[in-house]
Amino acid sequence: MNLQSRLQALQGSFSPAEKRIITLIMLSPPDVAKLSVTALAQLAQTSTATVVRTSKRLGFEGYPALRLALAAELPLALPNTESPLAADINETDSPKQILHKLLAFEVEGATATAQLLKGEALEEAVAALAQARRIDVYGAGASSLVAQDFCQKLRRIGLIAQTFGSTDESLVSACQLTAADVALAISHSGETAGVLDALLHAKNAGAATLAITANGRSLLARKADIVLLTSSRELGFRAAAMASRTSQLLIIDCLYIGVAQRLPGARDALRKTHDAVRQRRR
Repeated sequence: MNLQSRLQALQGSFSPAEKRIITLIMLSPPDVAKLSVTALAQLAQTSTATVVRTSKRLGFEGYPALRLALAAELPLALPNTESPLAADINETDSPKQILHKLLAFEVEGATATAQLLKGEALEEAVAALAQARRIDVYGAGASSLVAQDFCQKLRRIGLIAQTFGSTDESLVSACQLTAADVALAISHSGETAGVLDALLHAKNAGAATLAITANGRSLLARKADIVLLTSSRELGFRAAAMASRTSQLLIIDCLYIGVAQRLPGARDALRKTHDAVRQRRR
């Protein structure tokens, strides 16, 4: 993933100080490449530690590696102040053009998510889910559809997994979890009140907590034991809902396959559930 794509994938999750550094980088990468870490920190009115941290968040080992990459970059595109309908789609695009733009937009988001995900976090999440006595999944809006899909998949391989239609139901279940259970919260912004409240109750009850979010600085990300980051690129009025759903589905499919690999009875459970559904349809 190039620097432009990585900046788009992480946008919305930078602190104010990090945003000042990013703005300077986007205005003129070659000029920033000429600055020492101290000079850039002074220009961005922040500390050298923040410059180093921002470099690492962009995927580099440190500021020297970022400087080398910036030396070869052209000025990057600053965010557009106008909001298209979604994914760079405008009023005159034909349905075929819309299809291709949506495809490119969602593929880019899924690719950025795959690049952002840490292997260690995925391993930990799969291990926790595979060992869980019971799994609660919390989501609202578009994320609730992802939660439903994940629970349906997990039940097909014999796990006890449930999601809920209201915050009250989520809270009732969350406070009854134990250390043998897992709670997974799904929220693009990481600030959805009902989802966050349910995760906090589950954590207080002793359950292992997982979060799927695009905002690594959100309260949800800070409170969860394991965080799986999605791309946070947003364009247009409904782009966040579409892009986040695709990235979230990618993650839960990865988790589902990983869990199925670890469960000895997963194949038999899939066969039984498949046969039961097929026989009913005859």
